[in-house]
Amino acid sequence: MKYLIACDLDGSLLNRQGELTKKTVEVIKTLKDMGHVVVIATGRPYSGAISKYEELGLNTAMITDNGGAIDNPMDLTFAKQRTFIPIHMMHGLFTFSKPFIISTFFSVDNVVYAYKYDKRLEEFFSGIHSDRVIDKEMTEFNVEPTGLIYLIDFDKQKDFEGFIDKEYGHTLSYRLWDAAKEYAIYEVYLKHVSKSSAIKYLLDHYEIDPKNWISIGDGINDVEMIRDAAWGVAMKNSVPELKVVCKDVTEYTHDEEGFAKYLIKYFNLNI
Repeated sequence: MKYLIACDLDGSLLNRQGELTKKTVEVIKTLKDMGHVVVIATGRPYSGAISKYEELGLNTAMITDNGGAIDNPMDLTFAKQRTFIPIHMMHGLFTFSKPFIISTFFSVDNVVYAYKYDKRLEEFFSGIHSDRVIDKEMTEFNVEPTGLIYLIDFDKQKDFEGFIDKEYGHTLSYRLWDAAKEYAIYEVYLKHVSKSSAIKYLLDHYEIDPKNWISIGDGINDVEMIRDAAWGVAMKNSVPELKVVCKDVTEYTHDEEGFAKYLIKYFNLNI
């Protein structure tokens, strides 16, 4: 029986230092050798995920940008999948939000397009910081993003959300990642796009029964793929929203090799 195993990176496969342990790599390679399809499903852009893909020795498709992009770096015949936010919506949201933006950016390939670029914000969402940053007003960009990151004034959350709901609610949605006394961090994305929608595409591509779909994650951006999977697993260190929709929770955190230990037990691996 062949499974599709969808794996989040940060907070799941990776430890607190953003590294893969030897045991995690061994588990992934063992599952691959058994004939299972192991797929990275991350919010990182391609440039922030490819090194982990290579370290794991994968040859399957990789989901990045929270489902906005699907690539197979090892198969040049694979038809790359991309979904983009319309440029006029990117421009409209920026124009409305400009008075209370602290920083905003999006990535395409190895280039970061930003307004008031913040290296820490990019590292949080991308896992890296780019050497190619174009910093100017978003209305000057004519590049379509797969998603947008906004860091705004804390007291403007209702205005920001209300504008998206009213003007672009039929097309766009948003996630609130964090809110403190001075700021709020949002991800803006296409409503129909998620890690789950990308995985469903790959289930069909690899001809795998949805009943054999396992997803493991920890963040708010993993809700759909954990909820929709036949067996959705939340990391012990996951956000509360994930534990409401999952089928199971790992016994250990990402800093305790919780991902690897869970799959060793689930598949009865001799590791």
